[in-house]
Amino acid sequence: MKRLTLGSLVLIALTSACTSPAYENNHWHFNSVGPRMSHQFLGYRQSRDGSYLNRLQQDGNATTLTLRRHFVNDNPGNPMMPQPARPPYRPQPPQVEFSVKNP
Repeated sequence: MKRLTLGSLVLIALTSACTSPAYENNHWHFNSVGPRMSHQFLGYRQSRDGSYLNRLQQDGNATTLTLRRHFVNDNPGNPMMPQPARPPYRPQPPQVEFSVKNP
């Protein structure tokens, strides 16, 4: 009796695991191979990243920020990084023209 109950539970567990619908995000479906390969090779998934041009723009912005942080030593997201100080205010003398007349 125990074997019959255990066997039926195993059979139910195995058959219930295979009843998922077949769509592209399903790992076990053949149609998911192409999108998964393109995601692994290109790093782009349209359902998550939006249009391809937006993804390229985000990647370009991230690359620019990384290059600024490493080569220009500029990190705008760091509040502890000192910003370049402006020179102190020094008033300029007024522009005066002198003319000297000899007698």
